[in-house]
Amino acid sequence: MYQFYQNTLTIPAKVLYDDLSLMTKSNYDKLCRSGKLNRVRTARGLDNTALVEFDSIPERFKVQLIKKQGFPPKQNTQNLILNYYKDDYEAVDFFAYYLLDEYRTLSPEKQDEYVKNAQMIQAVELYVKETLAFVRSRNGKRGLTEIWADAATAVTDVKDQIGHTLPKSARRLKERLEDFKKEGYSSFVSENFGNNKASKVKDTQQEALLRTLLRDHRTFDNEQIATIYNSVAKLQQFPELSASTIGNYRKKWNLLVMSGTKGEKGFNDTIGMHIKRAAPSAPLLYWTLDGWDSELLYQKMSVNLKGENTTTYHNRLTIVVVLDPFIKYPVGYAIGTHESPELIQNALRNAVKHTEELFGRKHKVLQIQSDRYSIKKLTPFYEMVSKKFTPAKAKNSKAKVIEPWFKYFNKNYCQLAPNWSGQGVKSAVQPNDEYLNKIRHSFPNEEGCAMQLMRMIDIEREKLREEYLQAYKEMPQDAIKFVSQQEFLLHFGETTGFTNKVSHNGLHVAINGKKLEYDSFDVNFRMNAHLDWTIKFDDDNLQEVLAYSEEKNISFMLTQKYVQPMALYDRKEGDSDELKKVFDFNKETKTLVLETQAEDIKEVNQMFIQNPELNNTLAKMLIVDSKGQHKDQRNSKRLEPARKLLEKQEKKEKIKDQQTWDDEQMEYLANKMDFTKFLEND
Repeated sequence: MYQFYQNTLTIPAKVLYDDLSLMTKSNYDKLCRSGKLNRVRTARGLDNTALVEFDSIPERFKVQLIKKQGFPPKQNTQNLILNYYKDDYEAVDFFAYYLLDEYRTLSPEKQDEYVKNAQMIQAVELYVKETLAFVRSRNGKRGLTEIWADAATAVTDVKDQIGHTLPKSARRLKERLEDFKKEGYSSFVSENFGNNKASKVKDTQQEALLRTLLRDHRTFDNEQIATIYNSVAKLQQFPELSASTIGNYRKKWNLLVMSGTKGEKGFNDTIGMHIKRAAPSAPLLYWTLDGWDSELLYQKMSVNLKGENTTTYHNRLTIVVVLDPFIKYPVGYAIGTHESPELIQNALRNAVKHTEELFGRKHKVLQIQSDRYSIKKLTPFYEMVSKKFTPAKAKNSKAKVIEPWFKYFNKNYCQLAPNWSGQGVKSAVQPNDEYLNKIRHSFPNEEGCAMQLMRMIDIEREKLREEYLQAYKEMPQDAIKFVSQQEFLLHFGETTGFTNKVSHNGLHVAINGKKLEYDSFDVNFRMNAHLDWTIKFDDDNLQEVLAYSEEKNISFMLTQKYVQPMALYDRKEGDSDELKKVFDFNKETKTLVLETQAEDIKEVNQMFIQNPELNNTLAKMLIVDSKGQHKDQRNSKRLEPARKLLEKQEKKEKIKDQQTWDDEQMEYLANKMDFTKFLEND
């Protein structure tokens, strides 16, 4: 209720006419206008309330006020200082994040002490300023020295109450305020926190020498570094260091020296910041792939240089897995003796074909990630399978989520097999090598080991299949992308090893020892009949193949030729439709030939019309007919008989094809049946 304002005892004005109702508001205003009430502060300004000097309150009201609120406190500097003591959140943040030498932070106790000192010194500054201004406004006789003395006394009196550690002397208190104005909050931090007096490595030359030895690629131990460093220290008059001291500096400067001894990969794996990523929200959004030497042993027989048969039992197969991290589904894989670009292509091929087994059509993935192995050769395959190919950063194995999956696969599947070889050379968990040696003759051969891995992948797929299929049904449609059969065959199709030429029957191809014929209804394929074609096919679907020309870099999809029966009796449903396709194609092709011929003649004749000097050339005699009819209207008349003849032939063929099988059968029976036999019986 009572408070000191500018070294004056006051009371809020509203206490008189509102809170305690000692007088009416109109009476309060009248006393203020007449000067009987001294209003030392008005209510103007944010959060301000009017303050009335206690001594100016008329006696009759003052008595009632004391009865209700008690006697006012005696005026003392301690109370005045506390009026200016406010929370300083900027100081709290500053000391919370303040770093000492070697990136140490202040203890919570020191942070609290320095915050209170900062708040107290600011309270002293405000007290001195406002007291001096108030004294001068009242023509007072108190000087600055006396005000500082009062402030020092007040600071000392509240020391236990506040918990600050500011000095008691007015002179030193004033010096601390000056330091605070110049240096800010850091002026409160003791110099003892940055004391390097006990350090033996003090200057930049010593630090540079020691760090150079610590990061040397030869990986010296602490004893070796101590010997080398001390030999230089004797000449430079540096303090000598022990091996244990160097060990401490090795830990302290690990960030700065590790890349020299462990390389960039070691730095990235242990010190560099890693990105935390969430798994894809749906299937076919992101795939990752990598190769792994499976921990399954198999036996292999080989012939040594002496021609003797030797069986080895330490052999391991390599498996390349294409993983969908959505639920860690192994969408594709390939098994071989070693990792190679061809093995990776087979894994991608298996992944695309498996999407067809799952969803009915071959699918692309929106993004695929792999390491940089054979990246130039494999990039076209990655880009075909995905909309975006993002290779992992070099020497950063932790960027691929598939690495932990191999550990899971090894533990949950491979370890259950009797020919399991362990968990890597550095792992503590290893099988009994003596027992492995005893059972080595029971190890499967290469084919048997591959079957083991295939069975394990199939089990893992079966376990996750339903969840994977259900998630696919809930996928947004814009995330579903398909692989065309032409794309698939161009990149993943097998070849015969030979090239083929187009004949009137299409392409004759021998696949797996079987002769097959393929053709295309694309007229452009026949326009390029002079080229050599490489046939790419999928063993699981020989109805379609891809003809690819490396010379022209063009390709066409071919379908297996439809075999029409020779006998009308053998015709079945669909034969007529297929026959009509061929007739229509030939008709359209002939029309194209005639139209092209007409256009060519038109262009050539126009050239002769526009260039009369060509009339007497040999070209004119070869191009123009014997009557010299090169006008456009005459050319059309010359072509008219050919067109009529073509239409007449097509009409005959159409009438012939329209005969139904029933009519043909009745005609056949009529020619074969002898009715005289029935007449003789009668």
